[in-house]
Amino acid sequence: MEISEQPGSDATSPVLATEPRPVSLLEQININVFWLANQFHWNAIISVIIPSMVAKLLDPAQKDINLTLVVAWGTLAAVVVNPLVGAISDYATFRMGRRRPFMLIGTIFNILALVAFAFAPYLSPGLLLPAFAVLFLLLQASNNFANSPWSAIIADKVPVKQRGLTAGINGLCLLLGTAIGSVVAGLIINKRDALDVYKNEIVWIFLLIAVVQIIVVAYTILTVKETPLPLEARQQFRLGPFMRKFFFKPSQYPDLSWVLLARLLVQMGIWTIFYFLQYYADDVLHISGEQFIGGQFLPVLLIASLPTSLLAGWASDRWGRKGLVYLSGAMMTLVCILFIFFQSTSISLIAALFFGIGYGAYSSVDWALVADALPPTDEAGKFLGIWSAMGILPQVVGIAIGGILLQVLHNTPNHLGYTTLFAVTVIYFALGTAVIYQVKGVK
Repeated sequence: MEISEQPGSDATSPVLATEPRPVSLLEQININVFWLANQFHWNAIISVIIPSMVAKLLDPAQKDINLTLVVAWGTLAAVVVNPLVGAISDYATFRMGRRRPFMLIGTIFNILALVAFAFAPYLSPGLLLPAFAVLFLLLQASNNFANSPWSAIIADKVPVKQRGLTAGINGLCLLLGTAIGSVVAGLIINKRDALDVYKNEIVWIFLLIAVVQIIVVAYTILTVKETPLPLEARQQFRLGPFMRKFFFKPSQYPDLSWVLLARLLVQMGIWTIFYFLQYYADDVLHISGEQFIGGQFLPVLLIASLPTSLLAGWASDRWGRKGLVYLSGAMMTLVCILFIFFQSTSISLIAALFFGIGYGAYSSVDWALVADALPPTDEAGKFLGIWSAMGILPQVVGIAIGGILLQVLHNTPNHLGYTTLFAVTVIYFALGTAVIYQVKGVK
């Protein structure tokens, strides 16, 4: 990669981007299909596989805190990798373009980590906890190396008037990948199986995820073409100015700052409880967590999300983003209140249905909102890397809060730990919805 500076240019500010040409529907699908495979990868791993492995292969009495120890360090690494690599990609001068080389390199290392994870259960029991933590860190680092630059591809290639629809397709791919990942993992993995059978299940699911990654990434690299960064936009790399670029005064870009804060709060609401849904089904509903969460709860939620993910993106192009954020955020807040007062399988599925409707709308409008709030510079990779980090950082903080609360309240009556956890998510969702009011430059 070559980074050089044009005479008289500002080494800390890229040139302004020109408006991209209109793109076809097929091009929009090709741009976004990577996210289907990426969500298949992550939702299978974090909603089903990792919680199941921790409960089955480590001490079940310590599963809440062990899950936190396995997940937190890798997720924290992703908080660093995501914006850093996204920003570097803004200035990359590969012939393949600014984004695709990172996807290719990151995917190669991601496949190696998946294969290693597949056979990790065969290690001696004393090594399992540190091995799981290290492998999860490698998964996060390699996968975010691939996907962080790709977060900017819509801003690179799609004109403003088409971004709502493209964001809707993006949301659709995210939701389809999430649904398929949860269902497939829920069907393959069951911690109630005999240990030898269970270890084989782990091998098969990780290898399947690796194959899906290889196929979809190869398709994406072949079908999405990029134009290399032109000579006049190349700049000299200087570590000090480069690192300072990650920090900006909220008053400098107030709309972007409020959008980032809103995303942080909403994602805190999601991730404070998400990792523990399998344990909620095991401990509170007294049913198989993998089968219920992977095979029923998440599929219902995500099927309900599909129509609103497309309709909300289309509607936001015409009537504005903020109103849809208010509606979707309010619905997600009310659904979490249901979990506080009703703890049954049927109510959980009803809650999944309505949460999915709200989440589908939010997931598509969220990207379009941040795209509209981006500053007028050619630094989409950097800012969208920070935006992605606002979705990753809550995974670290959320699971830490959730794990500590559930472990401390483990023996309290009436499942007070889960009730407390859902109450905390209500606060996050309400605040994350309310702060969007402060975004003035986007309707």
